Amino acid sequence: MDDHQGKLFFPHRADTDETSESEASIAPPDPSSEAPAEDSSLFDTTFVVVDLETTGLKAGEDQILEIGAAKVRGGTVLETFSELIDPGAPIPDYITTLTGITDADVADEPQIGTVLPRFFEFARNAIWVAHNAKFDLGFLRQASADLDIAWPSPQVVDTLELSRRLIERSKVGRYRLSNLAKFVGSPVRPSHRALDDALATADVLHYLIERLAGHHVETNDQLTQFSTKVPSEIRAKRSLAAQAPHSPGVYIFRSSNGDPLYIGTAVDLRRRLLQYFNGSDSRRKITEMLRLADSIETIECCHGLEAEVREARLISSLRPPYNRQRTEPTRGWYIVAAPISSAPAKISRTATLPTKVRGKGAAENSTTLSLGPFRTKDTATAIRDRFIDRSEDFRTTLTEILDGGKSEIEDMLEEISALADSHRFQRAAVQRDRAADFISTLDRQQRLATLAAIPSLQIAYPDGAGGWHLAEVKYGRLTAAGTAPRGSNSEYITKPLEAASSTVVPDTSIYKGASIDELAIIWKWILRPEVRLKPTGGDLSSPIDGAGKFIQWARDAADARRSK
Repeated sequence: MDDHQGKLFFPHRADTDETSESEASIAPPDPSSEAPAEDSSLFDTTFVVVDLETTGLKAGEDQILEIGAAKVRGGTVLETFSELIDPGAPIPDYITTLTGITDADVADEPQIGTVLPRFFEFARNAIWVAHNAKFDLGFLRQASADLDIAWPSPQVVDTLELSRRLIERSKVGRYRLSNLAKFVGSPVRPSHRALDDALATADVLHYLIERLAGHHVETNDQLTQFSTKVPSEIRAKRSLAAQAPHSPGVYIFRSSNGDPLYIGTAVDLRRRLLQYFNGSDSRRKITEMLRLADSIETIECCHGLEAEVREARLISSLRPPYNRQRTEPTRGWYIVAAPISSAPAKISRTATLPTKVRGKGAAENSTTLSLGPFRTKDTATAIRDRFIDRSEDFRTTLTEILDGGKSEIEDMLEEISALADSHRFQRAAVQRDRAADFISTLDRQQRLATLAAIPSLQIAYPDGAGGWHLAEVKYGRLTAAGTAPRGSNSEYITKPLEAASSTVVPDTSIYKGASIDELAIIWKWILRPEVRLKPTGGDLSSPIDGAGKFIQWARDAADARRSK
């Protein structure tokens, strides 16, 4: 073996700091972070006890103000997590009175989009614990959905429910955390601050685990079965997951006649599937799906990126009824320029025009120019008409906008300001919403189109054990996936990976025939700071005067629209 064995020599992304190969090497994983086996001893199980402070009681309307958590194992606190969060709005007076947290306290703190990924990493592969878990996890799940961050689907223990089963009410009165902490002798007094309350909850958890021994509950699996109320008919189907491997991949629940019911992805297929039968997912539609399920098909994947892409492809092709279908980014309305300048632009459900309306004199291989998809036909039509009013050569105008768009966006924002200044607020709101859709759509297209135009892109990211996960992407499609274990010659491994990669013939559409959904997944992965890239035959970049400069304005406008 040569001196370079086990290292990748892919260049860093342009927007990351240079790091030496020795600095980028990955140490073996901390045993405390490994996923808990379903039959592991409670003494050896790692729990993350979490508590939130929020600006109100309704997830989706109110915001997370503070996250506090304690990682515990064997009755010992291993590590703590505590972050104040700028909620993006004034804190209600009654919340300040309750928690002592003021607007000044959070003025310089990060927002939830920064803190939530940190917490997910802190809690990775542990069992989550909360007092009244429905409340805390409801806010965390809502924030995850709002930020389009994958929900980790943790196994959850609710100390409120466990206390009701293990402690007589006459001993504690109401099952408040403060009452229970005092009853179990916790040295931490709950204070409506997240970390204090999490530490108090951890002491309650340790007391409850001692009580569980009297009920012959001594393992993680036994705790799960004891602490959740799962219909016997669903628990009996646990055997469907018996042969699932402990590896990343995709799973498909199928009915008795083989029809797909639900498709999902997991880092550990067996662990994730067993959670369905122990009550970790209490959604009504999932319970209904499990009653209909007769078998589970699993597809092992090399890593999470491959699993997410395969899941997206399967959902798109099979359309399982119990999936909350993806946002379906390909659905919507496109502005499509005719191949010849004299023909009018069309509003279409697809990014290309049918041959019969392409126009006489158009070459069969002429490049398709289009912008979309927009949420509504009205928005697409208004944007198209705006372009037509400004220039008779629509094709040239659209080309210039796709290459930048800064001046057009600035004109839109000036018009909105002028409408507001003249107190034409309703019209300003309409224009604001259209501008926001235009910016978001153009930004997405400029980002994803550049990814779709790259003939070959090699992706590598650490596997957490000193090795690397590898992927080959061609014209925005995942064409091969593999791994380079610690100590292997990863440079040598990438060559057969590239050779085994399937051939892609791009078309002339804006995304070269690739799925927007797949492009979005790959884009999300390549933005991870630990990822190394090796693009060949193209540049992975957005226009310097593109819509990306205005994306925060568009997000704020979208929030204003939703809050009406």
